[in-house]
Amino acid sequence: MQPGIMPTDMATAAADKLPEAAEAIMDLHAIRRIATLEEVAATVCFLASSDAGYISGNVVDVSDGFQI
Repeated sequence: MQPGIMPTDMATAAADKLPEAAEAIMDLHAIRRIATLEEVAATVCFLASSDAGYISGNVVDVSDGFQI
């Protein structure tokens, strides 16, 4: 799994120090927000479940299409 920017302490501190940069990053996201920890966790749970039993050898991008 390949998560994008997530609301961690480090990311929040950086956004607080550089609000213009944080806004520019949001402009690069199709839905103009970062993933929640729950959204990323839900992807992990899916991949660990039997519903994903035929998925192998792939990187699941959980970043709204944003790549650093």
